[in-house]
Amino acid sequence: MSLWNEAYDTMNTIESRYEVDSLPLDQQLKLAEIKALLAIGQELSQIHHEGINPDYSRG
Repeated sequence: MSLWNEAYDTMNTIESRYEVDSLPLDQQLKLAEIKALLAIGQELSQIHHEGINPDYSRG
């Protein structure tokens, strides 16, 4: 299992056990930070595999 999948599963577990709005503000911010970092990592991985603009090709 990749770290991304593990972090995603952990986030889903937390969000299903607790109502996010009831968490302290620092924990809500940490969840948002982790989600943002996961999204950035996913985008960077896509760029690594497909390039910045895979639809563009020099003809």
